[in-house]
Amino acid sequence: MPHAISGVGRVAAKQSAKDLREAHQRRATVADVRYLADNMREEDQMEVRAQTGQEPEANLLHCFFASRPCMTMVSRHGHVMGMWGVVPEGQGGRIWMLGTTGMVADKQDRRVFLRKSRKQLDLLFNYYPVLFNVVDARNTVHVRWIRHMGFTFLAKHAEWGPEKRLFYEFVRI
Repeated sequence: MPHAISGVGRVAAKQSAKDLREAHQRRATVADVRYLADNMREEDQMEVRAQTGQEPEANLLHCFFASRPCMTMVSRHGHVMGMWGVVPEGQGGRIWMLGTTGMVADKQDRRVFLRKSRKQLDLLFNYYPVLFNVVDARNTVHVRWIRHMGFTFLAKHAEWGPEKRLFYEFVRI
């Protein structure tokens, strides 16, 4: 499976000069982890702590090394907007995404990201028959993105994680 998943990264890596003038994605680096941890949206920081009890950088490092693929979203100006990936679990994968305020601030970059994220999700289903995770109910940007991507909400968990917060479980098959 790791060989096949690298195909998703190759798709992103073979971008034309035109693509680099708009928001795009590329394989993530450890430097991206550090940048995102220092510039993460407050809602994303709260979600990480509520779900895992970890600080954002520790959680991002885990996700970076465990994900197949792990990608970085880059604005048309060359700034890191966020990261996403899939951590293999059984026959499926736990999909995740964390971002900076730049991920939602620039309408043009946001529009490109939303359009391209659907294409990347379709590619992921060549390798993962099921994608799933949970989302902090307070993180409305993530909840909207999950709906936009066609995931189904399965359950509400009133006391999830170390902080016992409301989380929604979601899946797409």
